[in-house]
This record gives sequence, C-alpha cells and structure tokens, in this order.
Amino acid sequence: MSWVSIDDLRVGYSGSAVLVDVHLEIPRGTLVAVLGPSGCGKTTLLRAIAGLLPATGGTIRVGDRVLSSSTQQLAPEKRGIGWVPQDASLFPHLSVGENIGFGLPRGTGRAARIRELATLIGLGDYVDRAPSQLSGGQAQRVSLARALAPRPDLVLLDEPFAALDPLLRTALRTEVTDLLRAQNSTSLLVTHDQEEALSLADFVAVMMAGRIVQWGTPADVYERPATPWVARFVGDTVEFDGVWIDGRVDTALGLLDADALSADPRSADQRSADSLDADPRSADTVDAALADGTPVRVVLRPEWLELATSGTEASVAATVTAIAYAGHDALVTLELASGGRVRARIASPRLPRRGDRVHVAVRHRALVYPQPSGATLATALPA
Repeated sequence: MSWVSIDDLRVGYSGSAVLVDVHLEIPRGTLVAVLGPSGCGKTTLLRAIAGLLPATGGTIRVGDRVLSSSTQQLAPEKRGIGWVPQDASLFPHLSVGENIGFGLPRGTGRAARIRELATLIGLGDYVDRAPSQLSGGQAQRVSLARALAPRPDLVLLDEPFAALDPLLRTALRTEVTDLLRAQNSTSLLVTHDQEEALSLADFVAVMMAGRIVQWGTPADVYERPATPWVARFVGDTVEFDGVWIDGRVDTALGLLDADALSADPRSADQRSADSLDADPRSADTVDAALADGTPVRVVLRPEWLELATSGTEASVAATVTAIAYAGHDALVTLELASGGRVRARIASPRLPRRGDRVHVAVRHRALVYPQPSGATLATALPA
C-alpha cells in the first residue's frame, strides 16, 4: 500500500507549465530517487510536496492526510515533512545539538532525541560545537539529523551530495541511506546523478520536461528502459537500426534475441520511438504488436557485448579502433567487418590492443523500440 500518493499534480509559473500530470505512488519506508536532467522539474516537485509552491491541480497525500488538493492546501509547517537541502544550511549561531533539535518542542525527550541522532550520525561528541567547526560532510549529516528529529512522515532530499567532492560524496550517500533505512523513513531523493539513483534507491522515477517518463526498480529502469531517451539518460548505449523478424531482430551484429518494449499504450504509428509522453511504469513487452519486416530501433548496453574467439557461434568479425581506459574496465570501439561501429565494455584484465582483429558477440537480449513513422533504416552503427 502506498504511503505517499501524488495524483495528476500540476505546477506552473506565470502561465507556463513546469509539472504536468505527475503521478507517484511511494510505499512506506522506501527511498525513491527522482532522476532527470537539469531543468526538468525535480526541485519544483519537492517544493510542491513541501508546500513551498502552490499546485495548480492534482492531489498530494501522505499517509491518511491530504496535504494539497483543489479544496485544501496545508501550510508547510503543518505537513510533517523533513527537508535536506543541497547545502547544509545550518544556523551559524546555534550549536550542532541546537541545530539538530531546532524543530523539536521544548520539554521531556528533546535532549534524548538530540543525543540519539547525534550518535547515529557519528557526531555524539560534537553537540556543543559550532557549525563552522564542521567539515562539509559533517554539516550535511547534521542537516539530515535536523530533518529526522521530529520523525517526519516524509523526508525530501534535494541533491544533498552535489556540493561535495567525489570521494566524500560516495561515502556520505551510503551513510545517509543506511541512516534513513535504520529510521524506517520514507524518502524522496532528487538527483541528476545516474549512479547515485541506481545504487541507492528502492525505486527510481525518471523525469523529463515536467513529466514522469518511467517508474520502476533500478534494475527495471536500467535493463528495460521505457524509451531510447531513458536508456541513454541512465547509462551508456549502443544503438542501431534493425528489422523485426519472427520474434528476433536482424542487425549488423546478426540475428539477435530481443524484447520489443514500450511503456506507451498507443500503437507504434501513433508515437515516436523517442516519445517522452510515456506511461509512468516499467516498460511492457509488445512483441506481438510488431509485424515481421517492421523497422525498429535496437538498443544494447556496452557491457552486453563481449569479445569472442574466431568461429564462436553468433559472433561477427571486427577490428579494435579505440580504447577508452577507465581502470577497472574500458570502452572498446570496434569497427565491424560488415561496416559500422559499436562499443563494448570490457574488464581490464581482458583488454585487447588497438588494431587487434577480434570477434564480437551479444550475450544479452537486445531491446527493441518501434521506429518513428516514415523512418528509414540507417546503414551504419553509431559509436
């Protein structure tokens, strides 16, 4: 059962729509990442939920309470929501302990709650220190403890790790996630960092142009993206054109096992393969909707390709033309003997050398999407 329910939420500025018919159902105790490019409406969504921006339509419910509807708009301080901003925004004139307890009423239990949270964030010995004596990561942990102190119904995190250096960001986001789960908090994390969303969240909502274009588990979104645009946004892709034949797809890499996907219930001739107006759910398999001979767009992940020995079944000849080394692995660009290029992600111990002649095989079902009406097949595979 959903703890947070957002239905047909609409928000606009000066007559321009920023959020369009946003729908989310968030189970209690889960961490949901809202992932999307800059300007897509992520922070606007958080501000509308928190009551800092008025909604022009739709409803927001948390638990059994209606926070926003056509007839009701609760004030921000009455919504029972915790907020963790991008910068810690601690009160400089208050101690660490006073910052943590800022939202708590005076009286029995306040001091104990401050000590509990200070210990949980690893700053039990820092309660009397000033914010100026903290590192960036410590300050952000205090900001989180302050948001959790009143035991909110929902915690909103607006890119809380964006201002930190990469090493600290990686360590702190794991600590924060563990703390939220230890408190059984329901949380909504806004980020434009794909790795952050996929590695931390129980569910991911992908936003574009004020809409939710896909919802699902991290594995759903990465392995079965609703559109080619979603596939590109959440990771590297290898894309080319093909032809649907008897439940498989004919490509320059051979005849591949494939799943034809679409989250949009309209027929292929009613939509673009890159449509952003998709139904916000995991992509559905629509193999039966494709007739033999249908032009399709084929999407693979680079790690779904592998180098094979000569003569390996279902492999094609290629030449290594470039290697982008990343330590643990590398993106290897391969010029196919039949024309076109693909990129494969290869583990470092198995790296070929530039100029090597190899064979490449696909070891994962390809993803297939209907082509836009009137599209023609490309003759080469993009890098």
